[in-house]
Amino acid sequence: MSRAQVLERSPKKRAVLEKDKLSKRTSIIQAAATLLQKKDWAELSMDEVAKRAKIAKGTLYLYFPTKEDLCLRIHSADYESWFMDLNEFFVSAPKIDAEIFSNWFVNSMDRHLRFLKLLPIVPTILEKNASIQTIREFKTNLKNQITSVLPQLIKYFPFFTEQSGFLFLMQCHALAVGSWSHGFPSNQVKEAVKDTDLEMFVLDYKKFLEISILNLLKGHSGSHSI
Repeated sequence: MSRAQVLERSPKKRAVLEKDKLSKRTSIIQAAATLLQKKDWAELSMDEVAKRAKIAKGTLYLYFPTKEDLCLRIHSADYESWFMDLNEFFVSAPKIDAEIFSNWFVNSMDRHLRFLKLLPIVPTILEKNASIQTIREFKTNLKNQITSVLPQLIKYFPFFTEQSGFLFLMQCHALAVGSWSHGFPSNQVKEAVKDTDLEMFVLDYKKFLEISILNLLKGHSGSHSI
């Protein structure tokens, strides 16, 4: 075979290899995502993921160096799904005001349980042990998703600018993450506050989040009526 023939075939071979890599990567993410539907992050093992994806454990680590890296990739995809839901809400709802938006926000969590499950550990665990590249891609994807829904948000709440609307969605995210531990405390915390005046530290997560987002919207509106 001449050198010209080798060069001609090389791009095709590389394309096949890249396609195979993408397929295997997708298979791994799907396997881990399915397992996370049934168990918590702490219970998930890379051994289980490898077995479900039908690959060697060593191969798994070539694609995802840590469990945190893999789970952050899954969370990024779940974020996309949640933002698609939000965009559909904006497009299809006949009317949206502060109460309707706040109610939709908290109830959307019931449709995205894996997303909600990973949400509170993103800054404390996943981002601490994921690769720089994965974190950068996650943040870029989040920025793009927020930016994509801003026109719809501003349409229904015209007191927002792109900058303040972006800030509002980030504040909603911070509220969802920050109030998680109070809405879903550990068994030790439950036992510690049980039958005491400390039970006030255990919140109704959805109710607290809905009221907080409603108040946040009213704060952003200033003197405007929403």
